[in-house]
Amino acid sequence: MSPHVAMSEGTSSKTELLERRAERELVREGKAVLEERRDLLAHYMLDQVRHTEQLAKERDHMLDEARQLLHRAAMRHGLSGVRRFAVNETNLPLPQWQIENRLGTSWLVGAAAVPARPPRELEDGVEVSLELDLTVSAFQQLLIRLLELAEAENNLLRLTDAFRRTQRRVNALDHILLPEITDAIRRMEESMDEMERDDLVRSLLIKRKQAASASQD
Repeated sequence: MSPHVAMSEGTSSKTELLERRAERELVREGKAVLEERRDLLAHYMLDQVRHTEQLAKERDHMLDEARQLLHRAAMRHGLSGVRRFAVNETNLPLPQWQIENRLGTSWLVGAAAVPARPPRELEDGVEVSLELDLTVSAFQQLLIRLLELAEAENNLLRLTDAFRRTQRRVNALDHILLPEITDAIRRMEESMDEMERDDLVRSLLIKRKQAASASQD
């Protein structure tokens, strides 16, 4: 192998080695960014879990309270009276969700629109009792809490999915891509070390030959 060819191969190997090292650093930076995003998602998840659990407790409490009020209203008006009022109450607004982007995750917000208050009189002119009024109000507030709970659970599922996807990417970089690049760099460094040793031996042999030729002259 001529010195020119060896130099060309050595230069090419060094360039490729530098490129692979730069690639490894880029992957490490990307992994650090993903790890930071994963940690933020985990923090949001914990907050969302606490929020969801609190809403669930409030829902259970409000459901018990609404059930008791419904029993009192039924005791005064009978089931037919309660049912007639419920049929007439058809003007509840539908929830309107908005979408917000948080850490690349779509969040539902603003679902719990406050329903309209019930009318003070039925169609036949019968005034609504306090028991019936409180019952309807309790179930309307329960509906609001259920909407908020559905929103929180949906956002928690979205966060969990984003967290898992981010963790899979971190694992892929940490256990697949980075080891492959590091192994390739190690092989290239070993190959270059071997080439340098060969060049050193070749250089020593050339110098010895030159010295022997000079002494013969």
